[in-house]
Amino acid sequence: KGASPLIFFSTTAYAIPIIIINYFLKPMFALDFIPRRVLIIVAIILLCLGIPLYFVILRILIKAHKRQELVTHGVFSICRNPLFAVVVYLILPGILLFFNSWLLLTIPCFAYIMLKLFIGSEERLMEKAYGQEYIDYRNRTTAVLPKVWNYEKQ
Repeated sequence: KGASPLIFFSTTAYAIPIIIINYFLKPMFALDFIPRRVLIIVAIILLCLGIPLYFVILRILIKAHKRQELVTHGVFSICRNPLFAVVVYLILPGILLFFNSWLLLTIPCFAYIMLKLFIGSEERLMEKAYGQEYIDYRNRTTAVLPKVWNYEKQ
């Protein structure tokens, strides 16, 4: 129903040739100007932030879906699509940094572009389901790039 399948399949279609190219031409794309230890530390930090956040957000979404309610507090007060944001900004880069390739880091960039391209269909579904409440929420929050100064506790 939502944008997730479109984003996933288009990003996967992009990622497959990128991964193949990177495999055969790896030295060309190495992040040699950044010490390997730094890449590993940054990757671990991103994953240590991203993975728990992903599951917390997923749990909130599942509960809200069961109750058919719009979540606008917590991480949802700073970003309408925090699950996508966590994957694109934290988890994907965290995983890909282990491979020491700037080419692979274009995958989350592409995923972000696909997200911006396809999220409109999901937002129309949300508007249909929640009406003015969603319109007001959409007007005060960003789609993917979090506005941390907007944070609202429950």
